[in-house]
Amino acid sequence: MATENQINANRENAQHSTGPVTPEGKQKSSRNATKHGFTGQTLHLTEDELESYHRFVAKVSSEYLPCCDESRELLQHYINLRWSLNQILVQQTNVMALIDRLTKEHLAAGDLKGLGEALEPHSRYLRTLGTYEQRRRRAAELTFERFKEIDKKYESQLRLAVQTHRDVIKAGQTWVPADLGFVHSLEEIEKYMRAVDFVQMINKAAKRRKRA
Repeated sequence: MATENQINANRENAQHSTGPVTPEGKQKSSRNATKHGFTGQTLHLTEDELESYHRFVAKVSSEYLPCCDESRELLQHYINLRWSLNQILVQQTNVMALIDRLTKEHLAAGDLKGLGEALEPHSRYLRTLGTYEQRRRRAAELTFERFKEIDKKYESQLRLAVQTHRDVIKAGQTWVPADLGFVHSLEEIEKYMRAVDFVQMINKAAKRRKRA
């Protein structure tokens, strides 16, 4: 759990830093984003987080099958947004725990005036984290929607390519998918066709067993 000093340092760095002024400093800053990384596009990872991050990437990636380079890039961006949401949640939990501790300490001492002063900066930082969370969550939703749109369009085109391939085979001819505007290779089309045929075979077998 972060200490009060660490949380204060993160908050003050985000709010009061004027940023680099030299070209070298600006270039380095563009790579490093900010202290907490919630306001920039670059994902900020500590050494301690790397292993957990790579496990998270592997886990989420295994749930989806990107169809192309753009789809893979969107999936990676979506994963990074989800990871940063986890980071924000950790920060929020730390700040709320600190607020709870400060509240108990000041109430026990009967210092209501001091309580308000002590909580104000942490409450403000908590609201800032809430803003970051909303932005990242919305970005994650939009990114995932775009990812699904591309995959849906790609699969629709692939199904059309498979049907064209069946017609060409039935006619005893050969063809080059690119000549008809398809981006799929013959190998990819035939692989997908076999998968479709396999699923249809399984479904037919299941229906026969159900009727029996």
